[in-house]
Amino acid sequence: MLMKSLFSHAKPIIGMVHLDSLPGAAEYNSSSGLNKVIEHAKSDYENLVSGGIDGVIFCNENDKPYAKDIRKETVAAMTCVVLSVISGNHAVPFGIDMQWDPFASLAVASATGARFIRGITCGTFCGDLGLLAPDTAGIIKYRNELDDNHIGIITNLMPEFSRSIDLRPVSLIAQTVINSARVDAICVSGAMAGQAAPYQQLREIKEAVGQFPVVANTGINFDTVANILEIADACIVATCLKENGHPGGRIEMQRVKRLIERSGKER
Repeated sequence: MLMKSLFSHAKPIIGMVHLDSLPGAAEYNSSSGLNKVIEHAKSDYENLVSGGIDGVIFCNENDKPYAKDIRKETVAAMTCVVLSVISGNHAVPFGIDMQWDPFASLAVASATGARFIRGITCGTFCGDLGLLAPDTAGIIKYRNELDDNHIGIITNLMPEFSRSIDLRPVSLIAQTVINSARVDAICVSGAMAGQAAPYQQLREIKEAVGQFPVVANTGINFDTVANILEIADACIVATCLKENGHPGGRIEMQRVKRLIERSGKER
């Protein structure tokens, strides 16, 4: 299982490094350049690791509106930033999320030595960015072509800002995904970033898939983390670790430490 092979703790907490806009994105700041992106990413990464986080995901969070086919210069910039931050010292396992292009995520993961990707690799959805129907078989084939089968795939079962066109119960979708899509874990999200999935839905999905890893993907904070980790096998957290809990802030080490303490895990 992906979680057991990657992380030393039974219920890992994975922190997000949200990169500033990258080259090729609408809001990239060419005057401050890539050096400022690297500086901010290093600060967030170091505060996450120093605070005791179990793993990290690097994400092009601010490249809005997201693209289904990310430009080559953005992929190159993401690779440069991650390598500059890691600098050969993999303090904790790390993954890549290039919104909403899992092929780009795999390319960056292969180039940087990342152990997993997070993304949307199966299903059919409609939402803010229109229709999304990832090429599930093509994604797995591309990973094989990269000769990087060690890269785990965490797929988002119901991504934020969209809804599934599949009308089956979400617990049934989870069961079929783990049997057909060749993924290593599933994420369960709320309707928007920062909004938790209902505990009952999270519990139903976990009961449906048994030992298969379920990751709580949104809405984790100081008050919810212990209850969420009683159900989920891991959680991914961002906003509550930032200055004043603001989505645009930088990661604060003391907030990371506080979340770890509130998680109820033995350290």
